[in-house]
Amino acid sequence: MGKSRRLIELMMAVNRKRKFTVKELAEEFGVSARTMLRDLQELSGMGVPLYSQVGAGGGYQVLAERSLPPISFTENEAFSIFFASHALRHFSSLPFKASAESALRKFYRYLSEDVKRQIDEMRHRVDFFTQTRQERADYLEILLQASIRRLPVTINYGIRENEINQRTIQPIGIYAHEGYWFCPAYCYLRKAYRLFRADRIRSAVLADAEALTTTVDVSEVDLTNWGHHFYTKEESVDVKVKLTAKGIELFRDKCWIFPWGEVHSSDNGTGILEMGIFPSEILFFAEYFFSFGAEAVVLQPEELREAIRRKLVRTLEKYNVPK
Repeated sequence: MGKSRRLIELMMAVNRKRKFTVKELAEEFGVSARTMLRDLQELSGMGVPLYSQVGAGGGYQVLAERSLPPISFTENEAFSIFFASHALRHFSSLPFKASAESALRKFYRYLSEDVKRQIDEMRHRVDFFTQTRQERADYLEILLQASIRRLPVTINYGIRENEINQRTIQPIGIYAHEGYWFCPAYCYLRKAYRLFRADRIRSAVLADAEALTTTVDVSEVDLTNWGHHFYTKEESVDVKVKLTAKGIELFRDKCWIFPWGEVHSSDNGTGILEMGIFPSEILFFAEYFFSFGAEAVVLQPEELREAIRRKLVRTLEKYNVPK
């Protein structure tokens, strides 16, 4: 095996093993211990973060921030990576934003000049307009990592300083909509699934899972199905809304709020939306269905109908012409 190929495979091996001795690697690659020691020194010079320990049980280990082996990309594959990054540029907060920018700078440096020109031109020819929000979501990385590793997180959550409360959650994942980031999670305080806006999370640290009196198995819950776990029949209020054909279209445009709502369509193009909400969300959904105008009529519950009527009265009062 040539030296350059051996170094690439060695880089892959040390990343996979994390902890090893020179003797173990020398035997695996069929070289002398002295040759292997030189190879490891070369890897360290190339940026692989190796740490040596002396004494019994010693050896080498790779620090937490590992380097990946060289990967070959076609020009179109390189172009697609910059395209994907460009699509997210309007978000004020992104997970791993600093790392992504560092990776792209390294990538760009080694591209040919003609590919660089195409990438620079692409940035002026295509865009994905998303509302740029002033509110920052500073804990996206920990929320995402906790959802991947299924670890609980203790957060301080609230809009205003006097409303902030501490709770422990088990994140399901994170998703973005209209410039905001959201985190559906199991809340140990409420003993139910809740949806958190990430910019309202003021602090977040990994919680001590052993200190929790109960744990919840969320292994089967992800962003594709979490809505079905959001409400329980005992705590929810049944909602029925009559939608015109235009109302169904509006609902489909805005159904990210509650992807578990179900519309039963009729032959004439209208439909009935059925869903469950928390009693505490009556005012929120009054605002939501009020925005549909005449394209939606709430049939039940009466508390939601009354909240919309009050909004209609207040709106009409603003349009009354004084005599």
